[in-house]
Amino acid sequence: MIVNELRVFQREKVGKHQTPSAAIIDSQSVKNTSFSTQEVGVDGGKRVKDRKRHIVTDTLGNLLAVKVHAANVHDSKSAQLVLAKMVENSADFPRLKKIFADKGYRGNLLHWVKKHLKCELEIVKTYSKLANNGKMLVSPKRWVVERSFAWLNHYRRLSKDFERLTDNSECFIKIAFIRLFIKKLKN
Repeated sequence: MIVNELRVFQREKVGKHQTPSAAIIDSQSVKNTSFSTQEVGVDGGKRVKDRKRHIVTDTLGNLLAVKVHAANVHDSKSAQLVLAKMVENSADFPRLKKIFADKGYRGNLLHWVKKHLKCELEIVKTYSKLANNGKMLVSPKRWVVERSFAWLNHYRRLSKDFERLTDNSECFIKIAFIRLFIKKLKN
């Protein structure tokens, strides 16, 4: 897959090993349009009818796996969907030892990751208070995946979920990361 090849080139360019030893997982709720008819649900926390984008990135913010699904599925359950894609491609991640996540991923997922990916899921504390200088404290490790979501927001087609099929949404996310990889490789 093109995304995997470009990720390897980008990691080598910055002096990292070809394959990551750590990853970060998170989801982002995205409003949809009237055209998005497959797998749409209401996110209880946000009370919005939409979809969720689940991504796994390496420590540089490069895409490892993506899954788009209805927003009414809790993160701890839907994480298995995106991580299953990594299990399918486990040959691409021989060095993976740890996956960082927020508290929404507690529960049976810890055991599932250990059994299927043979690595550890570490729940990272999140900060909801301000530092002394008035700025929001950044969660260790997890800021990387948040930055990756911010990169996606630069693409008009990804500002909302316009696609009827979730597979198409996943493809547009991969295309966005391909463009990001090419941009990074040029610099």
